[in-house]
Amino acid sequence: MNLPLRHPIYQRLLAPAEPAARHSLLHDMERQLAQLPRCAGLHTRIHSFVDRGVPYFAPTDSHYCEWAARAVQLWDELDRRSSSAAVAA
Repeated sequence: MNLPLRHPIYQRLLAPAEPAARHSLLHDMERQLAQLPRCAGLHTRIHSFVDRGVPYFAPTDSHYCEWAARAVQLWDELDRRSSSAAVAA
């Protein structure tokens, strides 16, 4: 998986000095999702991701990095949907 090292969400999840930022990201994702029209697939993916919670912080572990990269993918999808919903309104 190509890791989005420069993406602000990825950097936020790998920042050792900001543990609360990792948990608040999940809350931010839920808040952003709640503002969108219902899309079963996206809602299922986001809720599944959020329900899992934040894994043990290990920024050099490949599983943690994959989790952070998945967060970036979902965040970007939420962002695209939000932008599309705003244009359609």
